[in-house]
Amino acid sequence: MKNVRAKKHLGQHFLNDEQIAFDITNLLSDGAKNVVEIGPGMGVLTQFLVKKDCKTEVVEIDRESVFYLRLNYPDLEIHEGDFLQLD
Repeated sequence: MKNVRAKKHLGQHFLNDEQIAFDITNLLSDGAKNVVEIGPGMGVLTQFLVKKDCKTEVVEIDRESVFYLRLNYPDLEIHEGDFLQLD
């Protein structure tokens, strides 16, 4: 599947730099048990989070991104919808 395109009406700006994503995940405390990523897009950060020893969940509003994530991260817990509207 080709890359997901950022949608301006959703205010999307995707993280593309894998080194920055790696550095961000290294800032997690050793005792972190749960991580919720909001707006994972194509999963650049997600790919490093799922390797950590913690439960990772993502919330994504864009159906195209959700489809991409389900294809590439079949074991990932994905919540489709607006993070601000979820319970």
